[in-house]
Amino acid sequence: MATKNRTAELVARGVCLMLGLYILAQGIAFTILADLGTDAITSPALVAALTLGTGEGGLGYEFCTVGNMLICIHVLLVLLQILLLRRKYQPVQLLQVVMGLLLGKMLDASLAYTMLLPNPGYAMSIVYTLVGCVFCAFGIFTYVKADMVPLSAEGFCLALSRTFSWRFSLVKVGVDCSMLALAVVASLILLGEVAGVREGSIVCAVCTGLVIGWFFKHFPYWDKLFAAIRGENENYEEETMA
Repeated sequence: MATKNRTAELVARGVCLMLGLYILAQGIAFTILADLGTDAITSPALVAALTLGTGEGGLGYEFCTVGNMLICIHVLLVLLQILLLRRKYQPVQLLQVVMGLLLGKMLDASLAYTMLLPNPGYAMSIVYTLVGCVFCAFGIFTYVKADMVPLSAEGFCLALSRTFSWRFSLVKVGVDCSMLALAVVASLILLGEVAGVREGSIVCAVCTGLVIGWFFKHFPYWDKLFAAIRGENENYEEETMA
C-alpha cells in the first residue's frame, strides 16, 4: 500500500509540475502580447527571436522562435551550472534541460493563439501584463510545489550561491538584473531600440514575487492533495512563506 501511495504521489507531483509549466507559459505569452516588457529570463530570448526570427525586421530563420531561444538560454544556464559545480553537479539536474524544452515548446504554442487576440492599447496592455503576472506567479508556485526539478534559472542561482557562498536572494536579483541588462544592450546593438524590457518588466519583477507569496500563504491545496494521496489523515496546517 505504501508503495502504491508513493507511486500515486509521484504521478500527482508530475502532473502538478506539467500544469505549473503550462500556466507559466500562458503568463509569459500574455506579457509578450502586452509589449510592455517581459520577465528577466525571457527578455533576452525575445530579443534573439526579434533579431533572428521571421518577424518584421528579423533575419527570417524559422527555428528562432521565442520558445526555441528560451530553450537555448535554459541549456546555457545548465552548462554554466556544470562549469561552476563540476564534480558536485548532480546528473539528475540535467532534467532541467527537459523542463526548459517543455517550457519553450509550451510558450510557442501559447503565443500561437494569444497573438490572435486584438493588439491592445496601452490600458489593455497593462491589463495583459497584470494577467500575465498572475499566471506566471501561479505557474511558478505550482511548479515549486511539485518539488521535483528546479528550472535552470533557479538552479544557476543556487550554483552561484553555493560556489561563492553568496545569499541566494541577492544572487537571484543579480542574475535577473544581468539578464535585463543583456537584453537592453543586445536590442540596442541589433535592433537599434530597446525591446523586451520596459515598465512591464518592473511590474513583472515586483508583482510576480508578491503574488507567489500570496499563493504560498493562502493556497494550501497542493499540499493537502499530496498528503491525502499519501494517506495522511492528520490535520494539515497551512504553510507560511518567510
